[in-house]
Amino acid sequence: MKITKDFTDQVFIMAARGVSQDDIALALNVSKATLAKYIMLGDETEVKEAYLNGKRLYASNLVDNLMLEAAAPLHDDPKLANAAVQRQKLIVDTAKWIGAKLLPRVYGDNLHIDHAHTGTVELSPLAQLRQLESKGASTEVKPLQMDGASIDNDVSDDDCF
Repeated sequence: MKITKDFTDQVFIMAARGVSQDDIALALNVSKATLAKYIMLGDETEVKEAYLNGKRLYASNLVDNLMLEAAAPLHDDPKLANAAVQRQKLIVDTAKWIGAKLLPRVYGDNLHIDHAHTGTVELSPLAQLRQLESKGASTEVKPLQMDGASIDNDVSDDDCF
């Protein structure tokens, strides 16, 4: 099939309106597989670019509509105003999710993960002791000496009561 400018323009217009790929293929009288091949694999770069530009325009329009929806006036009755607020929250959250999926670089979560670790790792006292044992160092505990006196661990129950 020869790709014409009219074909790519139609792909752009329908993608900008939010039409699904299945409906675009049906409207342009091509198979879904052929259209998917043009869009996903980039066999026809003009079609792919037209589709992606149309989706970018659709996402931008979606965000503009969100801003209008969020700024809409509320009802005077508090119960109806609360229902309207909840409905607007649902609309905004749904559109934010769609915008993040269509244009993740613009509206998605910005997760920057830095794998360059520059900090130090401190071992626990037990890990330090095991490390010393693995090197063959003596880990014998000696009584503490203070000004000629020593602290003994031999304490009987009679000394405490």
